[in-house]
Amino acid sequence: MTGVSALPRSGLPFHAEVVRTGLSPRYLGGLVEIPGRSKQIILLEQGALTLDRLEVAEHVEGPAILWITDQDAVRVRARAGSTVGHLILGETTLANAIGHKPEAVDLRLLAGRSFRLSLAGDDGFRSDVQRAFDLILREAYGRAPGYETVTEAQIRVLLVLLWRNTARPDALRAAPATSAVILQRFRQMVETHFRDRWTVARYSAELGVSPDRLHGICARVLGTPPLRLIHGRTAQEAEVLLERSTQTLDQIAAYLGFRSTPQFSAFFRAETGHPPGAWRKAVRQDGEPRAAVQKRSYSDWP
Repeated sequence: MTGVSALPRSGLPFHAEVVRTGLSPRYLGGLVEIPGRSKQIILLEQGALTLDRLEVAEHVEGPAILWITDQDAVRVRARAGSTVGHLILGETTLANAIGHKPEAVDLRLLAGRSFRLSLAGDDGFRSDVQRAFDLILREAYGRAPGYETVTEAQIRVLLVLLWRNTARPDALRAAPATSAVILQRFRQMVETHFRDRWTVARYSAELGVSPDRLHGICARVLGTPPLRLIHGRTAQEAEVLLERSTQTLDQIAAYLGFRSTPQFSAFFRAETGHPPGAWRKAVRQDGEPRAAVQKRSYSDWP
């Protein structure tokens, strides 16, 4: 791993560092503040970690990789003689990294829970993980143009590698049409077709269930009707495009499947409380925190 430490500046929804503890142990990320919910990816190349949960301590020996959610109230302490790569991801960075490919639903489900994997005995997996970490660290340190895009791409690589080694998506999709499987398939279809502006009836027909059943599943499991989930995913994509792309409002409206820019503007204002042009100006203005104008929690989707 590269010799980089103490990387991105305060306020960004992302932090990366390499920790070499030497003769003394060290807690990871103690002074890092990421707005909103966050996840940690920890690559323990050598040495050991202690996970402190209230009065319970758990020990992890390297080499290993850990994914820790903020719901898992834990402090991570690298013991003396350890080498650790440490990433903290905010909601926006994670959402952008996951994207909307067909496997995005499985990646979000994976990202919602804490887990760890040993890297001992699988040199290929370990090498792939190390390469992705190294590139993330170099990009975060160098901050060349487009570094955020490269960083998010490598985070996606890490997620897919972890997904391949922890999940069995093919078996899950072949399971009986229970409510959980229907909901997962619906989320995956939304990721693929939200820009096509499909109606709830169209999704229901593709799933082979009635609109009432789909509505009941979404309301019972998530407390949210299917149309709200569809609109939320569209609004999330609009926010990313407004902040990160150079496309005009006309181009964004067309890309997201709206018939006209006024229709898109009315939709965006209804979802966020801000006209899209004003939203773009606010998030790009120096010193204007994204959280001040963003209502949505990215980790709530799906």
